[in-house]
Amino acid sequence: MSPRFEISKKLLLINSASSVVAKVVNVSVLIWLNQYLLRRIGEEEYSLFPVLTGAIILLPMVTSVLTSGLGRYVLAAYAKGDERGVTQIVSTMFVPLMGMGVVLLVGGLLFSWQVHNILSIPAGRETDAQIMMAMLVFSAAIRPPLAAFSVGLYVRQKFVVQDIIKVSSDIVRLSLLFILLLGVSTRVLWVVVATTAGELFCATAILVVSKRLVPALKFRPREIRWELMRELVSFGGWNFLAVLAHKLRQMAVPLMLNKLATGMDVAIFHIGTMGRRQIDQWSYVVAAPLYPVVTGMHAMGAKDRIRNLYIRGGRINLWATLAVSVPAVIYARELIVLYVGEKYVYAAVIMVLSLIGIPISHGASMVWQVAHATGQIRPVGLRNLGSQLTAIGVALYLVGARGWGAIGVAYAWLVVGYIATIVLVWPLGLKLADVRFDTWIRRTLFPGVAPAAIAALVWMAMKLTVAPDTWLKLGACTLVGTLCYGAILLRFCLAPKDRADLAEVMAKVKLWIRTPRMARKSA
Repeated sequence: MSPRFEISKKLLLINSASSVVAKVVNVSVLIWLNQYLLRRIGEEEYSLFPVLTGAIILLPMVTSVLTSGLGRYVLAAYAKGDERGVTQIVSTMFVPLMGMGVVLLVGGLLFSWQVHNILSIPAGRETDAQIMMAMLVFSAAIRPPLAAFSVGLYVRQKFVVQDIIKVSSDIVRLSLLFILLLGVSTRVLWVVVATTAGELFCATAILVVSKRLVPALKFRPREIRWELMRELVSFGGWNFLAVLAHKLRQMAVPLMLNKLATGMDVAIFHIGTMGRRQIDQWSYVVAAPLYPVVTGMHAMGAKDRIRNLYIRGGRINLWATLAVSVPAVIYARELIVLYVGEKYVYAAVIMVLSLIGIPISHGASMVWQVAHATGQIRPVGLRNLGSQLTAIGVALYLVGARGWGAIGVAYAWLVVGYIATIVLVWPLGLKLADVRFDTWIRRTLFPGVAPAAIAALVWMAMKLTVAPDTWLKLGACTLVGTLCYGAILLRFCLAPKDRADLAEVMAKVKLWIRTPRMARKSA
């Protein structure tokens, strides 16, 4: 193993935990901000921010064609000790990234100048809209050139440092927002001013720290190798395609229901899929630090470690997601009624349909990390795009021709998702990770699903006997089943390696608890 690249379970755990903390801080700020503004300004002024940010939502996706491969290829070169290779990659990609930044800036400023003629802007807010859009465009335009020199934290797996910088930028943003909102005036314009300042602080800090961690991240015209660009752009293009497929679904569903169904269908679909969206988002946050780890393994030829990580990662993902999704399915009606009332009770059906696919999809969740590490993004992108387009087509038929509304969309995503995952994703993941199907079933799927299958009986029994019609009763029922879930998991489903790691963690926790007492006694 290369001494330049560390593969550590402790480091991975710390990185994942810090990502979760950063996510919690970011969401908390967002919840407070929306509540504060909605109580103090009109809906028309408030709508400026989502409208303007929505107008440039695709820009990061477009720039990802050039930026998404940087981390992967720089890390592979760094793990091999090829510092010149790192400089060649950065020098080569900086040229098109700088060109893209200039195009975005010029085109975006022209768009900002005419934004009131292109978008529906409330009367009297034209100047605010122009200023806000110009700042948003400027922030988006400087990211591509800086990206070439900002992958050092990713390469060195310094996610904790990266999250500290992001939280610090949130503090800068929030502090400036407090000063402007409370000391100057309550205007949505200040949200963009503070957001832009926070993003500039974050980008500058990451750039400085990144270059210190990996000094080879520098531009040298003589190190430009145009042949490298084709490989990186190809990787980025297929990655863009994979991301675009998800964005198409996110954009298509509300438009489809808005045009072919009712506003109630839009509302119950949004409410009913909140649980699945949050599970998927948090799964990504926790697993994001795995990307450089798997890439480093591939660069060093550690195929056995990739194989074991694929098997174990899918198993742990199932344990985590099913512990939340199974009780949500069983208590879906109670959850929806307690949360938003009987009016939206059909959202419970959407919740069930959106969550029961998790046992099939999340057991193969590591396919993304392995495909990224091996550079095999193309097959993942094609399969993802094909399945999403098929799901959209089936949903259009069920909603438009059959009149099934939101439930039709949920059925389409469930059925197409099941088939696509089993037929397309499972075989691809097993091939990329070099894992036998029977091994994956025995070591990932069965132990990953078993605790939830048994605990589901307890959750259903509690539902029938207690009838949880209050948050307290619902929490008690969920807790009883969760205790059963944990007991089954710890007693029957842990692999020997899982038990060894758990024992190591518990020993360190006990030592941490006892150390202060021992220190006091010795004093």
